[in-house]
Amino acid sequence: MAVLSPETIMMLFGLKEEDVDCSGIKLHLDKVFVFKGKALLAKNSRKLAEVEEVEADNDVYHLMPGAYKIRYREIVKVPNNAIALAIPRSTLLRSGATIYTAVWDPGYEGRGEGLLTVFNSNGIDIEKGAQIAQLVFIRLDRETKFVYKGIYQRENI
Repeated sequence: MAVLSPETIMMLFGLKEEDVDCSGIKLHLDKVFVFKGKALLAKNSRKLAEVEEVEADNDVYHLMPGAYKIRYREIVKVPNNAIALAIPRSTLLRSGATIYTAVWDPGYEGRGEGLLTVFNSNGIDIEKGAQIAQLVFIRLDRETKFVYKGIYQRENI
């Protein structure tokens, strides 16, 4: 297992130096949503919870404790020989909030989403476009034929 270097990521994705961090692609906050309904995850079906977009005040989201669905600004395509993990920025953690995400599978393409959880009892202010995470790529031992073909393929593009 090898984590892809910023130089390799820049070469693979045609990115500039300002697009990468020490360990991956910078992920910036695009949109925030509050959950408005119940979700269902069953053996053979699913129903996502309804959400409502949170309005920013002068491009700043004022978020109180709770769970929020977020969308990243960047559109990413994970190579067929890698997976990716979104890791919260340490400043976010030090501010009393974190991001939870699932594995970004080989072949996934889209503008990913995550779960931002605010634990700080005073809330947190986050500017739209602020870097909140980095996407770290882990190379598989070989290119796989088991690429992502799920319902979130090309989401939010």
